[in-house]
Amino acid sequence: MTTESKHPLLGEVIGLNHGKTVMYRGIKYAELQHAFAEPTIFANPGSSTIDATSYGPLCIQNPASCDFEFNFIQHELPREDFKVSLTECLNLNIVIPKEQKQLLPVFVFIYGGGFSLGGNSWPQYDPTRLVELSIKEGSPVMGININYRVGLPGFLASQELLTAGIKTNNGLRDQKTALLWIHKYIEGFGGDPNNITVVGESAGAISCFLHLESEQPLFNRIVAMGGTPLLLKPVPIPVACGIYDMVIERLGIAKMTTADEKAKALKEASVEQLVAAAEHLPMLPIIDGEYVKSAATFSKWSFQDTSMPGTKWCESIMMGDCEMDSSILFYMLHDQQAGMVDSFVATVNRHSKGERSKQQLLKQYDIGNHGSKDQNVAVDSILHFAHDIGFYAPLVTIASGFPGKSYVFHFNEPNPWKGRYQGVATHILDAAFLYQNYNEFLDDDQRSSAELFGKHFIKSVVRGEPFPEYSAENGGAMVYGAEGERQKFVKSKNSEDVKRRSAIFKLAETSSLEELSALWGSFLSGH
Repeated sequence: MTTESKHPLLGEVIGLNHGKTVMYRGIKYAELQHAFAEPTIFANPGSSTIDATSYGPLCIQNPASCDFEFNFIQHELPREDFKVSLTECLNLNIVIPKEQKQLLPVFVFIYGGGFSLGGNSWPQYDPTRLVELSIKEGSPVMGININYRVGLPGFLASQELLTAGIKTNNGLRDQKTALLWIHKYIEGFGGDPNNITVVGESAGAISCFLHLESEQPLFNRIVAMGGTPLLLKPVPIPVACGIYDMVIERLGIAKMTTADEKAKALKEASVEQLVAAAEHLPMLPIIDGEYVKSAATFSKWSFQDTSMPGTKWCESIMMGDCEMDSSILFYMLHDQQAGMVDSFVATVNRHSKGERSKQQLLKQYDIGNHGSKDQNVAVDSILHFAHDIGFYAPLVTIASGFPGKSYVFHFNEPNPWKGRYQGVATHILDAAFLYQNYNEFLDDDQRSSAELFGKHFIKSVVRGEPFPEYSAENGGAMVYGAEGERQKFVKSKNSEDVKRRSAIFKLAETSSLEELSALWGSFLSGH
């Protein structure tokens, strides 16, 4: 059943009634002149009626992307058929409580997907149930999901493209434009533009942190699940140029003479051509001095550093990891698993400072001669190191170093569904539980964890204080899926007390976290 409302700036908007909520789908927030253009904020200048009863197109990507993510979660949900568009994809969905007595806190979800896939209409991230939970708790909030460009339109970059007028980091530009649109127009829907929380999962979480480079305040707080800039680090232009060279070779335009000719060919390429040209290539934010001003390093985040503008306007961060966030790499590296152990040991041999540090790493994680001959066990040992250097150590580093308030959680609820990682908390599982869309597929204990996680999230969105604050000196983290008690706050800095490994910090006493991170990056890149 539809409902119509009068927005003071946008005009008539038609949405969908859903119980105690109203959903507005596919509202355009920005315009694009072409697939690689800089976004410009959309204002509905003719004040024509906005039909927000159906989802808008997704940004271009592999058509099976949502199903890929269901494979990672190990359980699918019913979904609609998704449309994609090169230029009409910058839209957002808004879910609001029907009854509002005052302006409501707002959360804005930025999806993950390795900067290569994702969509605001994927059913696992439908915010309706989370908004309904907030109503039930007596702390109503408003939920928004945005689209942003991924793949080549979002993150392709090179000196030639800059020469031709195509800017870097279009995906981040889209996100910022969406946030500016929300600041301008959300009050007309009943939202408070001065109480905005950005929520990111994986690459979306990385994006949230990167926006702290903005001089202009964009939000009040961050909720980050399974991702920081220390996981997928932004790359300099020369690295991006190497990826660009492979793309134009695949598109058959490498021999064109000028930058303008190549840019024109890119703008005229079809959806299918652009998706195929990006296959198996890393898409990452670019260090451009504008949106990303410097490299992501552990030292940059280790201290109470206020040089990033966002540390002055972002009040707090709620952040966490899943017990086996690195499970995502099992799928990314699937074709390399047969020789993965030998390859990893070879990388350690090349990069370790001396025999002692090399053997220490391999022994701490039971890898190579120190580890199992069973391939699955051996691969998981490498992934344990990947989790610790890519997810856990960055989490502790940023929670300790952020000048504002930090709130830490560890998600240990075992994945209940059949698959490679049934029985452990896999990448994305925290977000899947948070949005409450899998509740009917959970037992009572896990449903209670999902609901408590949702309640803590709502507290963070409303007041910024979900549970006791993290302390660099004493630690302190909320654990979902704890042994014994199902959910509990653990006031400790001991990794093992929250079912994590302290091995990475022991290794960092002889090889710094920066060096260990560089080693892992070299392994991933095959160097």
